[in-house]
Amino acid sequence: MLKVLSLGAGVQSTALLLMSIRGELERLDAAIFADTGWEPAAVYRHLEWLQTQATLARIPVYRVRAGDLRADALLSQVRGRKSDGVRWASMPLYVLGDDGATGMINRQCTSEYKVRPIERKIRELLGLRRGQHWPKDVVVDQFFGISADETRRVRVPDGCWKRHRYPFVFERPMRRDQIASWLRAHYPDRDVPRSACLGCPFHSDDEWRSIRDNPVEWSDVIAFDRAIRHSGGMRGQVFLHRSCRPLDEVDLRSSDERQGQLRLWQNECLGMCGT
Repeated sequence: MLKVLSLGAGVQSTALLLMSIRGELERLDAAIFADTGWEPAAVYRHLEWLQTQATLARIPVYRVRAGDLRADALLSQVRGRKSDGVRWASMPLYVLGDDGATGMINRQCTSEYKVRPIERKIRELLGLRRGQHWPKDVVVDQFFGISADETRRVRVPDGCWKRHRYPFVFERPMRRDQIASWLRAHYPDRDVPRSACLGCPFHSDDEWRSIRDNPVEWSDVIAFDRAIRHSGGMRGQVFLHRSCRPLDEVDLRSSDERQGQLRLWQNECLGMCGT
């Protein structure tokens, strides 16, 4: 049975990998990080450190990639096609219609840039040839770092060839704050960054403020937000922020939580990003 961690390089999946290394959780055979090409620089630095820790324990960490999400988005017409006609997986961007109505573009980026690249790597690790059918029996335990306070993110696998494993939900129940405390206790000098694409429309205002603290990354998302405003095929304007206002004009002084608003990330994430 192949035991593989879907590594987001955030708090939960970092702790899961380190617990496996330390023998506190089941030993993993591998960890796979799906790189969209648009993670914060702090995430890439942290991933390099994780790879070093895992290598010492002889657990390989693979980086896989389906493309550059940011570049692909700017080449696209948003509705599923790049400018050259090739299909592209859309981001869940916000749309302000010409009639004043607001909406959101269907999200396909998680599936295309996270789920499928990881599955392709699993096929490779299993020795499956291109076009060869998945086995009819369970051959993979796929681990996720979802915590006990995020059970709504638990998913049943869509194939009979794998089982989804959620150690922090079922085997060693821990909330996110407990996992963070474990990391502080065992790795006090390690600051684990928030793992999510820089331009993820599900960011809370707190998270946008955190990005704003890094001038280079803030300039990056502002430029992207401006570039997508008039995207081909859309009847209206496109935005990164749910207010349907230019990101650099949004009042980010008060957090979503203090205003009684839901954090979209917790309600929308499929369990492949941000853990």
